[in-house]
Amino acid sequence: MSKEKIVLSVGDPDVEAPDYVYEAAYEKMKEGGEWTHYGFQTDKPKVFRDAVVDYYKRFGGVTYPDSAVIPCAGSSAALYVALRTILDPGDEILMFEPTYRGHFSILNGLGVKQNLVQLERENAYHPDLDEIAEKITPKTKAVLVCNPNNPTGTVFTEKELRAIGDLAVDHDLGIYSDEIYLHFVYDDNKFVSTASLSEEYAKRTINIMSFSKTFSMTGWRLGYIIVPEMYAAKAKGIAGMAAPRPPTFLYAAGAAALNGDFKYVDERVKAYDERRKYFCPAVDAIDGLTCDLFEGSFYAWFDAKSTGMGSQEFCDKLAKEENLMFSPGHTFGPGQDGMVRVPLCQPMPLLKEGIARLERFMKNL
Repeated sequence: MSKEKIVLSVGDPDVEAPDYVYEAAYEKMKEGGEWTHYGFQTDKPKVFRDAVVDYYKRFGGVTYPDSAVIPCAGSSAALYVALRTILDPGDEILMFEPTYRGHFSILNGLGVKQNLVQLERENAYHPDLDEIAEKITPKTKAVLVCNPNNPTGTVFTEKELRAIGDLAVDHDLGIYSDEIYLHFVYDDNKFVSTASLSEEYAKRTINIMSFSKTFSMTGWRLGYIIVPEMYAAKAKGIAGMAAPRPPTFLYAAGAAALNGDFKYVDERVKAYDERRKYFCPAVDAIDGLTCDLFEGSFYAWFDAKSTGMGSQEFCDKLAKEENLMFSPGHTFGPGQDGMVRVPLCQPMPLLKEGIARLERFMKNL
């Protein structure tokens, strides 16, 4: 195959982290001492936790004690600690489908059943509030909301979050709020933190956070959870034994990112918005494909069911014939076969070439 490979299947930003983040990490690496040895024996994690507290007060609207922040080596480790804190084998969790495939893999590994509420295109990928309560059983211990959602881009409204929160309170459920895309919200949509809506919600909500997307730090492996008091002791125990801590010098890098002026983040939002406004209508204009403009995150989510192929077959055939890599939708939920996800993490020229190849592929079917 002569065409150069175009990889549009991985949510890895096409730019580097801000310079001041690199400088903070490099400075502390050179300084050594407490910055390059066990962090838990020093006050260095508190530098990071204090920055998180200030950041979340600013963007989430909730003030936490620094002791509520548990640093982890990336959002996957953070997610594992969070899920393991509340859930045991045989428990059930209320979730919205489609959602990040990592949610499924960890929950399946824990032996936790997922009770799924569908996010349907007919409802702009927002939940049917009447359906949510029907998915709760005596074994349900928690509800998970990815807001904004990966892969649909759904930005949950305050009304929706209050409905979910009220059910959690009524049924004594923990709330997981995966908020790693909170800055990537477009048009008139607005990110709302579940914990900000009620003290009752806040005291049972675990926020799952990451630097990977916001600051293009996927390889740095830096994330954290914010844990309310009722779960704190167990979460810290699990994090201490089962999840790797970040390198100590990365606490300085994370603090620098969160304490920055956020011009870098604003630039990324502008870039992803430009890409979504091009890519989604371009896919939708191709005969046989349907793609709506997403509200948040940076993923195009399109319907290829008209081809008669499942998601994996579609992506495999596209890769073979056009050297173009997309993510098969069935990995984001058992009912998503025939859907396709495209992270808009490459510059516009590659996205335009991707559209040209996709259009040619569909014409040749």
